[in-house]
Amino acid sequence: MGIDFRNYEAPGPVGAAFIKSRGPIDIIMGPAGSGKTVASCIKGPLLAASYMPVCKDGWVHFKIAVVRDTYRDFARTFLQSWHELFPQSHPWTTSYEGGQDRPIKHRLQWEAWRGNEKIKIDYQLETGAIGDHNVEGYIKGYELSAASGNEVDLLDARVPGLLFQRTGRYPPVEQIAPSELERVSRDGRAAMQLMGLTVGEGEIVLPRVFWGDMNPPDIDHPILVECLEKKNPAWKFFQQPGGLEPTAENRKGKPRSSYELEAATQPEHIVRRMVHGLPGYAQDGKPVYPEFNLRKHVSDQQIGPVHGLPIGIGVDGGGSPAAVIGQFMANGQLRITDELAAEPGTGPARFAQMLVDLLLDRYRGCAIRFVAGDPANFHSPDTQAGELSFMMIIQKALTVPVMPAPSNEPSLRQEAVRWYMGAPIDGTTERMVINPDCKLLIGGFAAHYKLTKQATASGTDKLAVVKNKYSHPHDALQYLCLFHRGAHTVIEEAGRMGRPENVHQLRRQQQKPVRRDFSVWDV
Repeated sequence: MGIDFRNYEAPGPVGAAFIKSRGPIDIIMGPAGSGKTVASCIKGPLLAASYMPVCKDGWVHFKIAVVRDTYRDFARTFLQSWHELFPQSHPWTTSYEGGQDRPIKHRLQWEAWRGNEKIKIDYQLETGAIGDHNVEGYIKGYELSAASGNEVDLLDARVPGLLFQRTGRYPPVEQIAPSELERVSRDGRAAMQLMGLTVGEGEIVLPRVFWGDMNPPDIDHPILVECLEKKNPAWKFFQQPGGLEPTAENRKGKPRSSYELEAATQPEHIVRRMVHGLPGYAQDGKPVYPEFNLRKHVSDQQIGPVHGLPIGIGVDGGGSPAAVIGQFMANGQLRITDELAAEPGTGPARFAQMLVDLLLDRYRGCAIRFVAGDPANFHSPDTQAGELSFMMIIQKALTVPVMPAPSNEPSLRQEAVRWYMGAPIDGTTERMVINPDCKLLIGGFAAHYKLTKQATASGTDKLAVVKNKYSHPHDALQYLCLFHRGAHTVIEEAGRMGRPENVHQLRRQQQKPVRRDFSVWDV
C-alpha cells in the first residue's frame, strides 16, 4: 500500500511549513502520531526536486545522511515510514544496500517538473546510528547536500551543529551549472543577511540544511534552549498543536479518540508530552501548575509595559531575593512584563538598587500601584538596634509603601496564581500572558517549580515545593497575585470550584422544611 509521494498531503499547517522550510536548522516537535516522521522523510525528496541546484550534466545530485541513536530504533521509526514512501522495490530505486541492524544506502532516480522544465534527480540516502560512536569522528567522514536526525532529542546535543557543517559539500561547486549557482547563492546571501550575518556581494553560498523531528523533550533540552530561550536565528522551530486541541495535525492518521484513550490510560508525565505535545519535566517532582500551557500563557513576542498604566510588584526576600512586575489590564488580563532574580547571598540594599535600576530603565512614566511582599520579610532581626527589615529597605529605596501579602500560606498563594490560568476572559484572551524574557518564571511553570519527591509520592500531607532558582520568582509572583485579588476572593473562588457566580454553593441553597411528624398510619 504505502504512501504516494506525488499525492502526499502534509499533516497540517505546521507540518507543511516545516517541509517547505530551507533551514539552516529546522526542528519539528509534536505529540505522538502527529505526522512528524513522514514529514521528515518527504522533506528531502521535495527539497531536491523543487529547489536544489541542477548540475552541468542536467541532474540534481543530492546526498543526505539520516542519523539516529540505534539501528533497531531506526528500523521501527524512520525506516518504516521511508519504506512506505519508497520501498526497496520502488520503480525509482537504482540500488539498495544494507539493513538488519546495519546502515542502508538507498539510491533513487526520477524525473520531475520544476516550473516548465523537466529535471532529473539522483537521490542518495544513507543512514547511520550514532549512539555509541565518537560523534565528531563519526560525522567527519560525510560530504553531504543535507542531513537529518530522527528523534533528534535522543542524539548528542552536538549532532545538529556538527552535521550541519558537513552539508553544502555535495555535489562539488565546479559541477553545478553557473546559472543555478547564482540562483541559490543569491537566495543564500539574502537569508544570511536576514540573520544579521556578513556576506560579500557575489559570494557563493550553497544550500545547507539540517532538520530533525522529535516528541517534546524536557524543557531544559539544548534544542529547546536554542529555539525558545536563545531564539537563535539559525534554528527554525515548528511546534505542532496538542492531540486534543481543535487544530491538531494528522487527524487522518490519528483521530482525537486515540489521544483521548491514551490520556485516560497513561501516566501524567507521558500524557503531557505524547498527547498534549508539551515539554516534559524531570521525574523527581510533580509541577505545581500542570494547567500551564507554553503556547497559551507565553507571548510569541516580547511584551513591554503599557506606559501610563500602573504596575504591581511582588517581592520575595531572603537569601535569593526576587521580584516580578506586572500590569493588570482593563479587561482583567495580567501581563507579566519582567522578573528580577538575584544571585544567592545578594543583600537587600543591593537588590533594592537592582530593582530601582530596572524600574528606571523600563517603567518611566508608570506609577507604582502597589508593592507586596512576603510577610515574614517585614520583621527585623533587631528592631531595637534600629536595623531595618528586608522590606523596609526596599520601601526606602522605592519611596513607596511596601505592603505584606495577605498570607504566607503556599496553597493560598498558588491558588491566586492558578486562577489566572483558568478559562480565557472572552473565549480567546488568556487571563495571563508572560513576556518570553521571563525565563525563570516560564521554566518554573513548565517544569522546575515542582513538589518535592516526598510530596509527589504522597509521602507527606505537606505539599512542600523544591527550593531552587525557579522558586524565588514564583514566590514573588504569588505575592503579586494574592495581594491584587485578596485572600477572601481567592478563598471564595476556590470554594466555588470555578463555578459561575449564578451557581450557588450547596450551603447557600434554601432547603425545604422537612416534616418530622409524618406517620404512615395517617395515609
